[in-house]
Amino acid sequence: IPASMAMQPRLTDEQILALVPRCQRGEPAAVEAIYDLYSDRLYRYLLTRLGDPDAAADLTTEVFVRMIQHIASFRLSRKDPANVFSGWLYRIAANLVTDYYRSSKWQQVELPDELAAPVNGPDPYQQAERRETAQQLGAALNQLSEDQRLVIIGRFADEMSTAEVAAWLGKSEGAVKSLQHRALRTLGRLLAPDTKRGPAPTGELS
Repeated sequence: IPASMAMQPRLTDEQILALVPRCQRGEPAAVEAIYDLYSDRLYRYLLTRLGDPDAAADLTTEVFVRMIQHIASFRLSRKDPANVFSGWLYRIAANLVTDYYRSSKWQQVELPDELAAPVNGPDPYQQAERRETAQQLGAALNQLSEDQRLVIIGRFADEMSTAEVAAWLGKSEGAVKSLQHRALRTLGRLLAPDTKRGPAPTGELS
């Protein structure tokens, strides 16, 4: 992942336990702290799903509008609170993506160029190859099931842990590992003939 797309630090359980009650009391500083720590990550997820930087930016803002509107009813768990809260935010984002597609005449999403393998230098051939790779990956992702696609986006585009993806999707970690394994095998099969990448990847399932 290019340095420009570096991930924000993740909130710890202790930070979530401190910040969420403050958000529920309407403290602007707490809302700002959560925004600062989650906005880039949510934008990356939305950009991957939509393929449109402007729409991704708009929906990132809308995630936090919805968070403020509904934070009072959020039930803070003392067991794994950071992953539970992260999962709640991603579910808001996923619902916004669903609403976006329902209200738009949309094409199947292509993986944005910045999520393809980084290329050093301005070589036009390499840039064209990178765009082609992004298109191939986007087409392959669209052939996965919705759950498989979300697992791959979460684990590899957004660098979420298995536990975070499980909390986000409301599934067990075992189910997430199984979805990831099947998705990687499918992607390997779909991409190998075009990209000559060899056998299907197995991936780390930790």
